[in-house]
Amino acid sequence: MSFHVNDSASSGDVPAEVTVARQCSDVDKAAAHGEEDTKPSDGDTSPADGKENMPLADAAVPKKKKKSKKSKGQKKRPTGFEEYFCDPPMTPAEYEEERKSIYPPGRPFVDRIEECIQRYRARRRFDSAKENLFSRYLFLGGIDSSTRQFQGTASLTSHDLDGLDKDEIRDIAANDYVERKPGMHASRYYNPNQPEHWDVDFAGVAAGFFSVTLVRLTTPGAADYAAGVDLVSNFLKYVDLHDVCPEYARDIKNAQNVCQKAREELPLLVQTLLLLPGNFSSAARFVTCEGDNETAWAHEGEVMDEKAARQNIGIVMSILMSSKCGYENGIRFEELAGFPTVTKTITQQAYEVVSIVLPNDECHAKFRSINKHLGDASAIKPCGLFQVKPTVIRNGWENTLHQTVEDVTYNLVMEEEILGLMKVGFKFEMDICLLNYGPGFIKNSVDGHPTFYEFLPQELMWGYKEPVVNPRPGPSIHNPTGSFEGGDGMGDFLNADLEDDAPEVDASPVDASSVDSAPVGSALIDEALAGSGLDDDEVEWAL
Repeated sequence: MSFHVNDSASSGDVPAEVTVARQCSDVDKAAAHGEEDTKPSDGDTSPADGKENMPLADAAVPKKKKKSKKSKGQKKRPTGFEEYFCDPPMTPAEYEEERKSIYPPGRPFVDRIEECIQRYRARRRFDSAKENLFSRYLFLGGIDSSTRQFQGTASLTSHDLDGLDKDEIRDIAANDYVERKPGMHASRYYNPNQPEHWDVDFAGVAAGFFSVTLVRLTTPGAADYAAGVDLVSNFLKYVDLHDVCPEYARDIKNAQNVCQKAREELPLLVQTLLLLPGNFSSAARFVTCEGDNETAWAHEGEVMDEKAARQNIGIVMSILMSSKCGYENGIRFEELAGFPTVTKTITQQAYEVVSIVLPNDECHAKFRSINKHLGDASAIKPCGLFQVKPTVIRNGWENTLHQTVEDVTYNLVMEEEILGLMKVGFKFEMDICLLNYGPGFIKNSVDGHPTFYEFLPQELMWGYKEPVVNPRPGPSIHNPTGSFEGGDGMGDFLNADLEDDAPEVDASPVDASSVDSAPVGSALIDEALAGSGLDDDEVEWAL
């Protein structure tokens, strides 16, 4: 019998008597635990809720409280500027509407691009930074995006918007327009009625925005600059996707290429400007430019003496002359010229990089051999050469409009780490010195520009205001400043004594107390103003 029970327990077939006994023991333990928890206070020993009289089947074990799930916030709506964002697919009806009604080829270009900009703004979520950058980009392209007073949907109620579809509401709230009528601000923007003053050039506007406007508004090479480039690229992709202006499809592709160049070149240009003029140029300036010690030559944060500077110049020039690095690229040196000296200095000039010559394996081997004897503290960086030619950088100043340059090239010595960052087409504003060996060095570096640099005249129209009539009297030989003695030049002539050559008027005194106490528009004030000799416009302006 005992063998049978053990065998049943081991096989999982437990007798019914054993199961009932286990259930009763579990219930008794739960009841005892419940009596301890629900024992009444103040000597009251009455049953609590009569749970001990309940059947065993109804005596439920206390349930654990469910943890309330934290309400998760709604997912953020996409802004349209995410890295992998793409516009949702269009339905056949929307495609036909854009093809036949919104962007048909027969519709004028100004109407199509205006509606495209408005629809693009409605489908993107702009923050304040992107809003400012996009408005400046549109301004550079001649689009008026200034805020309009007494327009928009802010002052409209839901009753006013009843019966309007989303396109009509978008037109009411839009701020981007193409000026078609002459007005106070019309001269600042593109006008289709004056095509002789404008050209449609998507690539040119993008180049001007990236190389001038965006550089002033952001930090070149940083995240905010990259965000501005992505913003313009996003807009160009929208124009291309919706086939807004197929006649300018090639120009839009070129503008997208400019966006890619801006992403690649600006970080390199910033790093190049931080490293210029380089160790060799600094040492050469320290040694060869007598009396010009504005900037002491520093190497690895330590100021070097003249001996170390001369050593740097001599070793670099010897290695470049003895190797085939320069000769293979058509660069010639003057042999046996003695210690390098400056033969010519060119200041306040802009140059464009024509070619870059990196040190070859022979040069690297010689630099390594020399640095073994010098040690790490005095190690000389491998150097190469780059060729530049004079150019003109238009920046809005009048003196660059008629500036001419020579058709000549110069070879400059530069460290390899800086040459690796440069690109053919980079433009630098700098002063250079030419040595008696042929090549030269950078004496002073002022600024740099990418290969796609472009300055647009529209940049000068930012902040421009139309001239208005000035009531101030013009200057003369008797009054050069246009003001009376003791005045500020703005309206003081109304209260000052008149000139001798002015027409005689009745200047009889008026009792000030009676004028102050008289009501506005009374006969006493009218008589006083009538005797002042001023017409209605001047009196209204003076009051």
